[in-house]
Amino acid sequence: MERRNRSRIVLVVIVLVVALVGTACGSNDPASWEEAGDDGNLYENFQNACSAANVEGGDIELTDAERAIYCECAFVELLEYYGGEVMENGQITDVVDAIEGRNFEAFKDLESDLRSDPEDIPSDIEAMLTGKGGCLEQTR
Repeated sequence: MERRNRSRIVLVVIVLVVALVGTACGSNDPASWEEAGDDGNLYENFQNACSAANVEGGDIELTDAERAIYCECAFVELLEYYGGEVMENGQITDVVDAIEGRNFEAFKDLESDLRSDPEDIPSDIEAMLTGKGGCLEQTR
């Protein structure tokens, strides 16, 4: 992958992760997806941050419609990958049988790691967002 595209992906992943943890947390430090979603703004904050990170003129150009699809996919994929789910009523909750090492605490660790080294995106996360069958491909 070109260095330029990799940099853009790094930015997008960081914004997505920080949007999920940072904007959801406010002044508290949630210990679960349910706590992170309690203020009711997690989804909206994520969508706003994701859209802002994917504005036209970037290395990965998306139309408004593509951006909406990408951001929805990224939200659901990251949430589910790290042991969360959106209930039918829109409430965010934790999956009881989340895979070890893929829970809310692991998500917070990812956020911390990316703040320390923004280039260190786990390959599975990068693939989920930009790889074959990933969120970016689903916009096309």
